[in-house]
Amino acid sequence: MSGTSKGVDRRLFLAAGAATMAMPMAARAALGDLVYYIGTMGAAGVSTLTYSPAYDQWKLGKADPSVPNASFGVYSPKFKRHYILNEQDAGTVGVYQANSSGKVSKKGEVSTQGKSPCYVSLDATESYLAVANYGSGNIVVYTLDKSGLPTNPVVKQNSGTGKDPERQEGPHAHCVKWSPDQKFIYSTDLGTDEVIAWPFDAATGAVGDKVVAFKCEPGFGPRHLLIHPSGQVAYLVGELANAVVTLRPNADGTFIGTQWTSTLPEGYTDHSQAAHIALNRDGNLLYVSNRGHNSIATFYLDGTGRLGASQITPCGGDWPRFFTVIPGFDRIIIGNQKSGDVTIMKLHSDGTLSGTVTSLKVDQPVFVGSIA
Repeated sequence: MSGTSKGVDRRLFLAAGAATMAMPMAARAALGDLVYYIGTMGAAGVSTLTYSPAYDQWKLGKADPSVPNASFGVYSPKFKRHYILNEQDAGTVGVYQANSSGKVSKKGEVSTQGKSPCYVSLDATESYLAVANYGSGNIVVYTLDKSGLPTNPVVKQNSGTGKDPERQEGPHAHCVKWSPDQKFIYSTDLGTDEVIAWPFDAATGAVGDKVVAFKCEPGFGPRHLLIHPSGQVAYLVGELANAVVTLRPNADGTFIGTQWTSTLPEGYTDHSQAAHIALNRDGNLLYVSNRGHNSIATFYLDGTGRLGASQITPCGGDWPRFFTVIPGFDRIIIGNQKSGDVTIMKLHSDGTLSGTVTSLKVDQPVFVGSIA
């Protein structure tokens, strides 16, 4: 693709220090408990997970079946609302409010206009909500009303196939999020090996026609897209290729691929599927989960945003579909779908992982969200 991108400011990739990763116990105690919710597939619903920093203890709450198939969610501080997907053929997004203990109450629910919704995100102003429907290969963009309820759905349908006849027989939208300048909505399509840029008008909520922002190699299977907070580099994880492509943005909303990096150890040939991708708080370490190899890969970012040396650590369970890093508390929470457990591992001051600190039984955990 044509165009160039700015170099990455080296100051954006500061080395993580021990002060960031390991907060003194007295300071931890002063912050009070942290409450998360664990989304699960099936009828079990969501469970609360409470962390007591003062005692470094975890407590799993009773499951709430009123929020089924909670495959993904996003929180709006503006409206104090959680938007949680119900991943089923007739997909829905529920609007919930949670109290300090994590108990949720439903405030509304709308159709996602598609099948098997798997990703939801908010724009920077929290005025719009977007959902990716994996099963039907479309995205839907809502305007949020003054109460934070989704209205005026705009549906954009993709089409096409890919190299893999079983996984890429049609379009499969897997991630959706806004560009930093709010001019595009990006969606990844696992079925067609594309990152799509949909032109977006933040003033009216209008969504334009499809622009291919990046065409992956055949069979890559793009799953999640992560845009660095600097806006100058992005990372695309391929579920089928078990790899990360480093991307440079162009002014027209497209990307240039600059680096291809495997998420698996050299020589590993058994089945695996890359899943979630996230940065640490300082933006200089990238984490990717491997389902099958059952590990978390940690990559160091250099001053240009390129991925450097990696560490690959067993996740303590089977099929790590999702994880979340707890900033400042040297812990990472991992949802292992097939083994039915949530593992909490230790993050060292250099960002590497080791040892399972705690393991809690949860039926088919697939998402971890913060209550606030």
